[in-house]
Amino acid sequence: MYSATKAGVAAVTRGMRLELGPRGVRVRAVEPGITESELGDTMLDEAGRETLEGIRRRIGPIPAAAIAEAIAWSAAAPARVNVAQLIVLPTAQG
Repeated sequence: MYSATKAGVAAVTRGMRLELGPRGVRVRAVEPGITESELGDTMLDEAGRETLEGIRRRIGPIPAAAIAEAIAWSAAAPARVNVAQLIVLPTAQG
């Protein structure tokens, strides 16, 4: 479900960008990687929760402040420039 939802958001974002871009509205998709968050805290699937924790230990999540900085950077682009997709990952994630 998570991956399908993420793909759906990306598709809606592309559509909004096509519709609103000619009006001067910049629309961007922000796709964070492994981030310090509560994601998985309420997972009922214990194996899935353990897998997620293992990934976090191995990669080291980035703090939300780092994502906020990346978003601020993209928003500071000149008005005629749209950073359409912003993928923010810990270096170890790729």
